Amino acid sequence: MKRAVAYCRVSTKSKAQIHSLEYQTSYWQDKILSDSGYEYVGIYSDNGISGRSMNKRPQLLRMLDDAKANKFDVIFTKSIARFARNVEELLTVVRQLRDAGIQVFFEKEQIDTFDPNSELFLTVGASIAENDIKIYAENQTWANREKFSNGFITVGPQIYGYRMRNEDNTLVIVPEEAAVVKQIYQWYLDGDGMQTIANKLNALGIGNKEWHRAAISYILKNEKYKGCALMQKTFKVNGAQKKNAGQVKQYYMEQTHEPIISPEDFDRVQQLRIERAVESEFNQEMPRYPFTKKIRCGVCGSGFVHKIQNCNKPYHTEIWACTKKEAHGMDACCSTRIKDSVLKEKFIECYNEFVEKFPDSAETVQFKQQLAELLEQERELYAMKINRMIEVSDYNREWGELKTKIDKIYSEISNREVRGVSRTDLVYISEFDAEKVDKFLDYVTMYPKKVEFTFMNGAKISRYYSNGASGNKKGWLERKKERMKQEGK
Repeated sequence: MKRAVAYCRVSTKSKAQIHSLEYQTSYWQDKILSDSGYEYVGIYSDNGISGRSMNKRPQLLRMLDDAKANKFDVIFTKSIARFARNVEELLTVVRQLRDAGIQVFFEKEQIDTFDPNSELFLTVGASIAENDIKIYAENQTWANREKFSNGFITVGPQIYGYRMRNEDNTLVIVPEEAAVVKQIYQWYLDGDGMQTIANKLNALGIGNKEWHRAAISYILKNEKYKGCALMQKTFKVNGAQKKNAGQVKQYYMEQTHEPIISPEDFDRVQQLRIERAVESEFNQEMPRYPFTKKIRCGVCGSGFVHKIQNCNKPYHTEIWACTKKEAHGMDACCSTRIKDSVLKEKFIECYNEFVEKFPDSAETVQFKQQLAELLEQERELYAMKINRMIEVSDYNREWGELKTKIDKIYSEISNREVRGVSRTDLVYISEFDAEKVDKFLDYVTMYPKKVEFTFMNGAKISRYYSNGASGNKKGWLERKKERMKQEGK
């Protein structure tokens, strides 16, 4: 007769999850006791603990210690998801248990770890959560479009000047912020440019953040400030967020909430934006480099500008430098410059590492694990409803809370995926390729002697750098005179 135990786990301490844990415990106790081939030893259960890491589950660790002490022969568990969500951890522990003569049964997947093919089945089973996410995404997309067609609006975390009142899905004006929005529109109508407006706000110390041109541009062109809402400005393809350029239907709704700016002033500003853009196009054409507007200072938060040292000289050097430090000196910022050639070299290294590992950002990994657990909770809750183990009112309340969490986390995941890029596009490069910057790079953060590349899915890869020897080496004046002589000067 084999000595048997069971392992149970739930992720939260909600009422429904407590019901689930009680059900699992009772189920395994009855199942083991009713089988003459097994001797019931006990139940190990982790209550309200995430399945992201085995090291944070005390009952699981106690069970593994007891296994080493030969206190039982068999472990029963409901599913792979209850046991572990990390494939590497799962396979490592299963192998250790198998080597110690301990057998594990995963009931849902019908996997016996003494089966020679079990590792293949375990690996496949651990990927089910990813498929759940995809199915949920498709359902969520359909549901959102139905909401939009019925007048539902969404603005993300917040929009300056408004806050979303979730009870009735209404944007409510924040008076002190609305006053700033009105001032921005008035200054623009009076002839100020976007950067000038940002400078004015910063000089006056308005708001609890530093204003930039991009923020002013966003405020000046957002239709929500005149009381309207355009839905589906972006859309998802295989979980990737893309700008909607007519690929899917958009929903424009008027008078959805109280306006901050009159429709007349809003339309006048849009006309001015077009006119000034045309004037700018005819008056000057600024050169654009692959990293233009993609570099930010990790010390002061300013942008980096492209400069050429010793312009029109045969020994000229292209560099990138912090705009704040260039304008106000070292007292304003302690960042370091970087040669354009060095920046490109470091991009090649980090891009190739990105291709090799294709890493999710730390936040994305965490969100995916949380989502998989929530989807498992949703399934458990539904099973309890079918088996009449929970009151309908309790089910509806618990499901509503789960649905809100699932929607929020899925939105976070979607915002962090590689947008519009196929894995087949991820190929190694030996020379700098500007298209890779446009396609894969989100932004660059410059620290003193360190550059960090943030890719389109939020993954961050960094390198330390050196621009080489600085200053003029011995004999520079003689070499300069010889060079000028050869140039006939």
